[in-house]
Amino acid sequence: SELPTMDFDDTTHNFGNMQEGEVVTYDFDFKNNGKTPLIISSAKGSCGCTAPDFPHDPVKPGETGKITVKFNSAGKPNHQEKSVTIVTNSAKGTHMLYIKADVTPSKADPNVISTTLNTETHKQY
Repeated sequence: SELPTMDFDDTTHNFGNMQEGEVVTYDFDFKNNGKTPLIISSAKGSCGCTAPDFPHDPVKPGETGKITVKFNSAGKPNHQEKSVTIVTNSAKGTHMLYIKADVTPSKADPNVISTTLNTETHKQY
């Protein structure tokens, strides 16, 4: 195949335990093992809290690049799973990256606590 590839070392990263309000980043490294330049047309997070940064120049055959994903845990308590959708000209076309985190709720925000309690109440019905 003459088409470019976008081969990632890993497509899921678990940030593990963190405090609500923390902002963390992770680099997903990839390589173009194809024969033509890889062009990334877009990279979008599944929510505003997940912001990907990507190479805007073509990645030449045999070269590597990275997608840096920033996760902002403000207002995102408890277990979080987010995705990033990457649209490219590769043989596969669309690539997905996933991040996970277990966010310890901030004690300062009473809304977060009441929301959690409400959710528990509704589960009984």
